[in-house]
Amino acid sequence: MIRHDVADWVLSLPVAAALGFTFEELDDGHSVTRLVWHPRHSHTPGAFQATPIASLADFTGASAAMTLLPEGWAAATMDYTVKFLTEAWGEHLVARGRVLRAGGTVTVSAVDVYAVARGAETCCAAALVTIRNIDRTSTR
Repeated sequence: MIRHDVADWVLSLPVAAALGFTFEELDDGHSVTRLVWHPRHSHTPGAFQATPIASLADFTGASAAMTLLPEGWAAATMDYTVKFLTEAWGEHLVARGRVLRAGGTVTVSAVDVYAVARGAETCCAAALVTIRNIDRTSTR
């Protein structure tokens, strides 16, 4: 299932559109995203550089967190940490995020990023993503 309100908001952000992220799942505190390899993501055919991997992790974790926010709320990444585990070679990346702790002000997610080559997944990065929950419905 996909929470289209969250997906539409995220994909309307210029950097997400420029990198080419897509959602496979997005609901109930989890998110699965994909990034197909393109020359703009790399220095050599089939390899992903660190920046698109980290960006995918950030957007995946933040999106998972946003699925638990009330309608009309938004989010901003406060912090994220990515640990690169191995080179990312493949046709695409798939990132799987899940909320670890949802709070009133801050939500924390964990994300595992996999490089997929000829159907085989290799975990290439792990991340923690912290977002600030923003009430856009308030007239304060």
